Amino acid sequence: MKIDTDDVTVILSRVKLLQDFDAEIIRDIADKVRIVEFDKDQFLVKQGHVNENLYFICEGEVEVEIPDANGALQKSVILRKGAVIGEISLLVNSAYTVNIVTRSQTTALLLDRKHFKQMVNKHKVFAEVMSNLMTSRMGQSGGINKVGKYELLGKLGEGSMATVFNAYDSELEREVAIKMLKYHLAFDPDFVRRFKQEARIIASLSHPNIVNVYEVISEYSTNFIVMEKLPGQNLAQIQKEKGPFSLPETRSILLQLAGALQYAHNLGSEGIVHRDIKPSNIVLDENGIIKLTDFGVAGPPRDKDVNIEGTPSYLAPEIINSEAVDNRADIYSLGVTAFRMLTGRLPFSAPSLAELLQKQVNQSAPDIRAEYPDIDESLARFIKGALAKNRGDRISDWNQIRDILKPVPQPLAANEAKLVVWIRDSPQDKTQQVVQAIQKILLDEDLNYSLELHRSSDSE
Repeated sequence: MKIDTDDVTVILSRVKLLQDFDAEIIRDIADKVRIVEFDKDQFLVKQGHVNENLYFICEGEVEVEIPDANGALQKSVILRKGAVIGEISLLVNSAYTVNIVTRSQTTALLLDRKHFKQMVNKHKVFAEVMSNLMTSRMGQSGGINKVGKYELLGKLGEGSMATVFNAYDSELEREVAIKMLKYHLAFDPDFVRRFKQEARIIASLSHPNIVNVYEVISEYSTNFIVMEKLPGQNLAQIQKEKGPFSLPETRSILLQLAGALQYAHNLGSEGIVHRDIKPSNIVLDENGIIKLTDFGVAGPPRDKDVNIEGTPSYLAPEIINSEAVDNRADIYSLGVTAFRMLTGRLPFSAPSLAELLQKQVNQSAPDIRAEYPDIDESLARFIKGALAKNRGDRISDWNQIRDILKPVPQPLAANEAKLVVWIRDSPQDKTQQVVQAIQKILLDEDLNYSLELHRSSDSE
């Protein structure tokens, strides 16, 4: 049954999901739909079947019947006017795990698969709305509850390119994090390439301060990166809750980051430049161990940078100027991160992006000592050297940087013991395990201590 496009446009404009759409887009969708009528107790969607249509409910009630693991009815949900049904099957081309049945005389607008794909490809806002609706139903009863062998437990976070879910690996009995490329980008070859690039890059890295990737899964018409679930919070979250970091905390975190970046920069024949070092990409656990995450714009050094990618406040001048990019761009971002950790603010701020980028390129960073008078001279020197505008003037020797960032000896309290540990010819991950074991013993005994660690590679 076909009705006047103007009448359908009015109906669609009242659908909550479409209320922010431009009139032209709604009219375009209205021109592709047709009105359908259902009697009571008719199926809109059948469990085990791939649905071919998207429905906008205009009048009536439908019931979503959600089965348990054995197929028996576990619970049901009633949907009414304004509900949207069928996007999961259309987006991922998979069979439904639920029955959706009319519970009264029901009127709906039907958009078939062919025209649905046309709208997704033609209108970005429509693709985003369908993507968000689909994502909201992942890990939920009646939605998609598994990716590969992993059971989805809920959403952990969301960015512009991807959504991250908490999941459980029953074979290895551990929780993992799964990053899913958003559906409105899954049809964009460039975004898919970058997403898979991130997976390949991280999977090639093996360092105790870099997040581990377990596998990449192509499923449900998109791509997923399965990685370790990190305990703790990122530095931006911690600073928002607790304020600036102390000098010892800052040194410890920067030293671990320096080790991770030195490793990445020396990997293979070219090395890997992260290009998006910032507090929200650094996770800190309760033992003070950090993990570097989000390699979405990482890659080898480049003779010319075509696109400005990364977070503007942390970008090195050479990235903004589309010049050659190497490991010194990460060192600049590390300097900005250190400045923010200690002061709670960025070295540069401006009311517009254009003004911010201009300052990043042309204006010298403020002296950290004016913002943090108690800072020691060596750490102040590192921050100044890292924030040099000309990369030729920037501090860039990782051994020198790590030497600067080593803990500064503190005077012992009357009841405090100092423990010095020398570890030679031991992998960094093994060293970390030993140190954590020592710290646990000292904490269990409630001892007031100062721990100083020396590795042969650091001192010889």
